[in-house]
Amino acid sequence: MDAIAGHELGSLDDEDLLSACVAIEKSRSWQDAVQAKVLGEFASRRPGYLGEAPASLFDEGAGDEVAAAMCLAPRTGAARLDWAIELIQRLPKTLAAMESGSVTSSKARIISEETLNLSPEAVAAVEAQVLDGVADITPGQLRRQVKRAVVAVDAEAAQRRTEEAKKERKVVVSHRPDGMAEFTALLPAQHAVALYARLDDLARRARSTAETRSMDQLRADVLADVIYGNAGPTGRALVQLIMTDATLIGKNDDPADLIGYGPVTATTARNIAAESVWQSLRTDDTGVVTGVGRNRYRPSAALADLIRARDRTCRFPGCAQPAARADIDHTIHFPDGKTEEANLGCLCRRHHQIKTIGENHNAGWKVEQHDHGELKWTSPTGRTYITYPRRFPTKNTTNVAPKPTPINNDPPPF
Repeated sequence: MDAIAGHELGSLDDEDLLSACVAIEKSRSWQDAVQAKVLGEFASRRPGYLGEAPASLFDEGAGDEVAAAMCLAPRTGAARLDWAIELIQRLPKTLAAMESGSVTSSKARIISEETLNLSPEAVAAVEAQVLDGVADITPGQLRRQVKRAVVAVDAEAAQRRTEEAKKERKVVVSHRPDGMAEFTALLPAQHAVALYARLDDLARRARSTAETRSMDQLRADVLADVIYGNAGPTGRALVQLIMTDATLIGKNDDPADLIGYGPVTATTARNIAAESVWQSLRTDDTGVVTGVGRNRYRPSAALADLIRARDRTCRFPGCAQPAARADIDHTIHFPDGKTEEANLGCLCRRHHQIKTIGENHNAGWKVEQHDHGELKWTSPTGRTYITYPRRFPTKNTTNVAPKPTPINNDPPPF
């Protein structure tokens, strides 16, 4: 860190600057972890703050002592102290990962939020599942992994929470200035996903070459059309749910994935499946989707279904745009590249354009496709990133992507 701070940044090339950013981020994680341990030790010397005995009269003001020393607001000082205590007592493995530089404070907060109602044993099980490779995924990807792990470690408790949460469903209209109002609905996930999918489909159909409205505006307008009965044939919204046959028939309670939302309990998945059209998926021995049921599809449509089922989201590093709203792109540009599984991948419109620009310029993003649908991206600065299709659990694999080679193995503080 001292070397970076004392260096003339203008003399560094792009790769050096990005490597410095990575090192600074890891160092910040280590500093946050060490500060949490220091604050935890301070809290242990104020047992009354922890609800323990013996307590002194001034123990309750431990947060105020922290705030005064760090020039923070009293509530902020108490919050810092409480967060340190939570990391030490409830999330010790996450704290250790922070100290190693692999977990940022923001990722630690995600683990904390998603495990809030779990028992200590369940929290430890979730940490064990999600911390391996956590440095190589985005906060959004981590949240989805934690949600799935939470459902998996205690399926019955997860279903109880789901049933309780359903009781809070509601629709609210809030007044806004200038003749506007905000319409919000708290719904079971499958209904919300279906509603959005229906509005999105109607909006895309309404879009013409001369259309000046944004997609957000079109979705809002077709919502009004639906309410007033002017949206044409209602049809049925496409809701995609991926689950194993063992979960479907009740042999296990592994969570399913509701596309556009995330993990749902096995009971919820079976309830959705009971009213749905099913389509089989086949996987290879690594868990990557390699085939879909084709009894209802022309070959071209079947191939698109296969690629969307395999990729699940846009395949650019860190992008979570659902595959249903992404383009099916040729990795090697057509007609040089074939229209086949090994040369196709899902890219959202933005990242499709970025890839196309890179194909036409020497200094741009480049992508190669390898076995099992792995995409190797090379950035304009020469850094490489590998994105993997979602792997479904098989006897040979778990639902975790291979862990890339670490960028920096240096010990803290980096």
